[in-house]
Amino acid sequence: MPEPVRRMAAPALNIALQGYVRRAARAPHGAQHASGPIKVVGYFAGSHGIATSARLAARAFEALQVPVERLDVTDAKLGWDGRLTHPVCASAWIFHLNPPELLAALACLGPKQLIGPRYGYWAWELPRAPRLWLKDAALVDEVWAPSRYTAEALDGAASPVRVVPHPLFIEDYAAVAPAPRRAAFQGVSVFDFNSSVARKNPQGAIAAWARAFADDPACQLTLKIQNGGLFPRDLANLRAAAPPNVRIVDEVWPYSEVQSLIAGADVLVSLHRAEGFGLTPAEAMALGTPVLATAFSGVLDFMDESCALLVPGRQIPVDDPQGVYRGQTWADPGIASAAEALVRLHADPALGPKLSAAARERVARQLSPQAWFETLPAAVQAAARAAATP
Repeated sequence: MPEPVRRMAAPALNIALQGYVRRAARAPHGAQHASGPIKVVGYFAGSHGIATSARLAARAFEALQVPVERLDVTDAKLGWDGRLTHPVCASAWIFHLNPPELLAALACLGPKQLIGPRYGYWAWELPRAPRLWLKDAALVDEVWAPSRYTAEALDGAASPVRVVPHPLFIEDYAAVAPAPRRAAFQGVSVFDFNSSVARKNPQGAIAAWARAFADDPACQLTLKIQNGGLFPRDLANLRAAAPPNVRIVDEVWPYSEVQSLIAGADVLVSLHRAEGFGLTPAEAMALGTPVLATAFSGVLDFMDESCALLVPGRQIPVDDPQGVYRGQTWADPGIASAAEALVRLHADPALGPKLSAAARERVARQLSPQAWFETLPAAVQAAARAAATP
């Protein structure tokens, strides 16, 4: 077909391809009687949250002596020819991919070749998931959500929804060396510009820090960000709002260095407007760094006033100049309340260690691989136990 004709036909062909993949994925696929290994499918090479979730799940199985097969579909695209040329059985196909990426992965692998039950691990940050997501839940036998908040957003999905939090490995964090101190009292906030500046709300962290400590050089906040260069105007606005005791670092670091930065801080500040789970606050808790967080969305599954400083907020309409999120509402954390909590943490030398100990205990008890395993469907648990090495 000539190139101009191909370009004109591409939209119609793409719609036809999506329809084919959806129909093929909804056809019977041996969900009740399959056998074989557990297969975890995801973007294993990525640096974003959905890639991290795939790596954590695979590692959690292995920590419990359950062998898994990793299928990396980082480069998956919609196409007519699947990678698999014959049926492949698994006791569980676990896709750590949101619906748009899931559709591409199914097309890439071959939707008619995947034999066995299919599970989709989906991350969403607003109170209601898109309607197409609810419809595309039919592509899998069950949807797994990282928090009750996300599960509620998926209410009405075409398949059952289960809460399966991310597993963490508390032993990993004990060996993290804190970064050298730069100030007597220091905070840190971490975010990626691609995750929506409005949602992560670093402006709120700056405002709360300035209200609590003015420009006191003994109290320093570090904003560790990445991909700011892709949004120069937003980055310039952030720098303009920062007083001298707020350091902005727009660089891509190895995650071990980010962990060291968090471990060396007196507080992690997460004045988010919405989180599907809140992996960075959870990791800060595992590192023993006190967390100041908005009392809204996914983080409330694993933190409360006994192990974190929670900041109340009011619901406001979503306003995201980047256009990542539209419609609905999210939380606007109270800056005065956040500043008061920071001042209290700074003034009370016993509060930080108290929160740190409670937070580490919470993560070890509630987010361990064993606790994660117990949230999985009974069929997946049975298959895992059958495959586990003695």
